[in-house]
Amino acid sequence: MSKMALEPSQLASLLKLRAVGWSQKEIAHALGTSQQVVAYHLKKLKEESMKKDPEDVFNAAILGGLAIGAGIMALAQLLKK
Repeated sequence: MSKMALEPSQLASLLKLRAVGWSQKEIAHALGTSQQVVAYHLKKLKEESMKKDPEDVFNAAILGGLAIGAGIMALAQLLKK
């Protein structure tokens, strides 16, 4: 795993903690990573949310990472039909 990579569960935790007001430094400490890694992932999520629906990006990340979450979201959409 690269230095910038986070596990899907860590990414979900990052978003939850940020949503309730934790600082990047506090999140980094809780996840056992650096503040730079937290900042990098927040930046990537923001960029992704500018290309796609922010709600979809958020939900996908919370469901366990963007790639995993996107698959689950697509499956959920299919099951709704």
